[in-house]
Formats: sequence, structure tokens, C-alpha cells
Amino acid sequence: MPTSSSFDPATLRCEWLWVYDALVPVTDIWSKEILVPASLFFVIKGRGKIKAEGLTFDLPPGTAFLAAPGQRRQWFAEGTQLLSVGYRATWPDGAPLFSKGLNTALKTTKLASLETAVRKLFRGVHGTRRAVTWREASSPNALSLRDWSQREAAFRTWFAEYISTLAHLGIQPTPRLRPSDERINEILRRIDAWPLAKPMLVNEVASGLHIGARRLEQLLAAELGITPHSRLNKRRVEAARNLLSTTTKPLKEIAHELGMRHASHFTKWFRQHAGLAPSAYRQGDATEAA
Repeated sequence: MPTSSSFDPATLRCEWLWVYDALVPVTDIWSKEILVPASLFFVIKGRGKIKAEGLTFDLPPGTAFLAAPGQRRQWFAEGTQLLSVGYRATWPDGAPLFSKGLNTALKTTKLASLETAVRKLFRGVHGTRRAVTWREASSPNALSLRDWSQREAAFRTWFAEYISTLAHLGIQPTPRLRPSDERINEILRRIDAWPLAKPMLVNEVASGLHIGARRLEQLLAAELGITPHSRLNKRRVEAARNLLSTTTKPLKEIAHELGMRHASHFTKWFRQHAGLAPSAYRQGDATEAA
């Protein structure tokens, strides 16, 4: 079992998903139950509603919503404009950095410093542009090393203000215990670097760690309650959602990128894990979470 609650920043995994300022494209209709990452948005004009964790939040202009990762439904009035940031921050076992205290609405005036930080982030990422849609902001772009480093620095500066704001609100990161076996983090690193299109070979993951495939599986099960295959499968699901929502690639091409020979195999697999067909997920912009 894990032995220490000390924080090791090297084990925190952060992914910056978007920062945008634009009108909401889908309005006047409740979304289906969708799986969303952690995010923050300010209602600049219009109105929104969120249903999450058994609660319904009414979001008029001048309201900010601190969103938790997980399932929710959403509705926005026509003409609603949002200023939004989305991210993923997880511990090595995949648990979110913040698991309690989010999914809360506040007056924008109570988050003035954070709103300023978001607008600074928007300028740092998008330059002089006045409006950028969610789809534009979340689509992958080829960046030079210089542009990538500037983007990374802008997001990290914003994230520091975000964490400080949450702490002021009494929202703290969920503590994670240090694994009792230091090889766990290296095992996770290797699984997370494994090609999505390649079948998992546990003996290759274990190579050089002085343990066999069976012992590796036992360690992951005991420490984190997962298997190498479930960890890889989770990455494939996340990649599938991203490809469906941010690209127009045909299903056959996405299937091949994830190691499946036929689009029909991908459709069946995706339905099992996401609860709906890839085409329905794509048409509904299911990850457009605000």
C-alpha cells in the first residue's frame, strides 16, 4: 500500500485543452449527458444552465462556473457568450487533481483576479484576436518550439492563479499517497507512452524493471486498482473522443489510429465505453463543455 502523502509534482499530469471567448454554437436545447473535463467559464452575456451531481445551476450574465470533470447536462440561451478555459490535471492513477468543491457558481465580481488571468491567458495564446470559438481553441495545431513554450508558460501562469483562487475558496487538491513501490511511476510512464495502435505487451513494459509481467500486473492492481490494459484502454477512449470532436477524420481512419481494423469494430467499442455511437458523439459536439 502507499506509504506517504507528500506531494511529488513530477507525478502530476497536466493537459491544456482550450481557452476561448465566443458565442455558444448550440443553444436553446438541453444536451445529452456528456463527459467533460475540468473547466472554468464566465457568462459574458446570455444565460446558461448546468445539471451536475444532482443539482441545477442557473447562470445569468456576470456569473462564473467552476466545473468539475465528470458527467453533466447543459443548456445555453441563444446569443450566450462565454469566456472559458478547459484543462485536465490528474495524478498517476488517473484521479483528478481536484475531486471535491468544484461544480459551483459564483458572481464574477468574486473572481475578478481570476477573470483577469483568463483574459491574459487568452491574449497569450491567441494574440490580438477578439473572438475564438471552442472548436478553434481545442483543435490541435502545429506549433514551433518557441510558440509551444510561450503557450505552456501562459497556461501555467493562469493555473497558478486558478489554484490560488480555489484555495481561497477552501477547495484543495485531493491528496494522493506515494506508492510503496517506486517502480509504479515508471510503469505508468511506459504505459502512457505505449503506441495506441499497438496491442499491449506487458512483458515489454516490464523489461528492465527486474520484474515479470505477472508481478507488474499485481503491483498495479494492489497500488492503483487498475491493469495495464485498462490504463491503455482509457487513453484510447480519451483519444477517440478528442479525434471525434476536433477532427473530421473518417471512422475507419480513427479506428486504425487506435489499433482496430474496421470502423464497425471501433463503433461497437466506442459505444460500449461512451454510451453512444461515434457519429452521435461527433454530431452532438459532446465534448464542447464550455
